[in-house]
Amino acid sequence: MSSSLRVCYSYSQTASCRFGSQCRFAHDEGFKITNGIQTPLDDFFATYPAFDYNSSASASSEFHRMCGHFCWNKKDKEKKKAHRDFKDALVQQLNEIYGTDVNNLSSWRNLCQIVHISPIPDTLESCREAVKATHVNIVDLIDTKVTGKPVTIFVSEAKLSEYTKATRKFFPRDNAHAGGLLRYLLRRIMNPRQEHASRGQKMQARGRRRRH
Repeated sequence: MSSSLRVCYSYSQTASCRFGSQCRFAHDEGFKITNGIQTPLDDFFATYPAFDYNSSASASSEFHRMCGHFCWNKKDKEKKKAHRDFKDALVQQLNEIYGTDVNNLSSWRNLCQIVHISPIPDTLESCREAVKATHVNIVDLIDTKVTGKPVTIFVSEAKLSEYTKATRKFFPRDNAHAGGLLRYLLRRIMNPRQEHASRGQKMQARGRRRRH
């Protein structure tokens, strides 16, 4: 049995693992879990044992650090494959943390709490509407569970876009593993919507035009 304190995610879900006895994580069903089970992101980084993965750090930051460790450039086939697998792991991790059932009120209320919606709505519809009106980086939603760092709520889609591009924390919006809650969180990062002026701002603009 592996000496790791983490249980292999693949083995815990399917009773099989492509790494077999070479896996860095425990396969014994009777193994006592003392440090949590292996997550999809742990499973991904475990495929690169030469990289010293820090599971308590931002997954996105660790991926970029790993690319630097292996000196991958944009055209490397290995990097392209790793990026595809990393995106799959990100989506699976999000699904595990927040669920995929759009009709599960507990999942919605948990998400509302994480994105600082207060008071937390009592109905599915009100939860959905509140989340749809909130701008948050999805990768940060995943990272907060391991880093403990609160997620930032942005005042507009444009501000979220600026942050996402600056930090390179892009979430794979069209991933095949995407769950139902995800579509309420997706925003137009590359081409953000322009904010519409409020009714008060429009009235002020009309007043200025009349005076000139």
